[in-house]
Amino acid sequence: MASNVKVINILFDLLCFILVFIVYLVIKILLFSTAEGLYPYKREFMCGDTSIHQPVKEETIGYEINDSLSFIIPIVVIMIVEACNNMTRSDETHEEEEKESYGPITLKPWIASMISLMVVFTFGGFVTCILTDLSKMTVGRLRPSFLTVCQANVTQADCQGYVTKDVCTGDPYDVKIARMSFPSGHSSVSMYGMLFLAFYIQSAVRAETKLLKPLLQMVAVSLSLFVGLSRIADNNHFLSDIVAGFILGAIIAWLIAFKVLKLFAIRIRKPKFTHCCHSSDQPPSRRQSLSDKTAGSDSRRRNCTTEFKKLKPCTH
Repeated sequence: MASNVKVINILFDLLCFILVFIVYLVIKILLFSTAEGLYPYKREFMCGDTSIHQPVKEETIGYEINDSLSFIIPIVVIMIVEACNNMTRSDETHEEEEKESYGPITLKPWIASMISLMVVFTFGGFVTCILTDLSKMTVGRLRPSFLTVCQANVTQADCQGYVTKDVCTGDPYDVKIARMSFPSGHSSVSMYGMLFLAFYIQSAVRAETKLLKPLLQMVAVSLSLFVGLSRIADNNHFLSDIVAGFILGAIIAWLIAFKVLKLFAIRIRKPKFTHCCHSSDQPPSRRQSLSDKTAGSDSRRRNCTTEFKKLKPCTH
């Protein structure tokens, strides 16, 4: 019965994941693959507005590189860390590890946990992209290089006030993209991926040194900051677009890490086998006092051994 409930829950989660992925795919296709389809709000502008008359520059970091930083790197790190954590477990725990059944599929607990982490992380990435794209389409803020891309026909435009007509003669697709400045997609996606990675490193990486984890976390977040700031240098976004993207990505990363996966609540556990009377996790004085007791000591040791064998390794 418990196994059936587990399978139903997994199927429901899979359905949610597929639904979000379909929405993500539809928005990307209709909004970014063609000049038609979904179109952002056509915000009016002034011909003499120098803030949106910046030159067009080549992107420092393209979408492919940004997606690799934001998705592939965290997933690879999750795989490496989970595998290393599994290998460093004690021999006793590793030998007693039981497999978990998901209908016809049987997996080791650490593999199931790793897959769950990656799927939920990817789910959060899709949500970040969806919210970012919907915001772009709704707000329709003009990019700093809009007028350069637009190439407005001044003979048709009334440049004495705000231009409300469609007077752009530039490439229709480029004009469409130039109307989607707020918020920055590079900033929101990169901040989501890198901040989630920083949270995961803090909760999962086992390091004896004091500075290794902070160093890795600072590198991850700094990469996101560099990606966002490069968009300002490329005349693709205003500073407020970047900040809004950072905030959006950070909020979703926090929600996924703390509210959905509960990384820190799961990782912070009591020492293993603390209820065992001769556990090595107990202080020496406690172990000595227990060993000094004569009444029922042999029976208690046998019970401890039995309980030890029944214990399952901790998974998240």
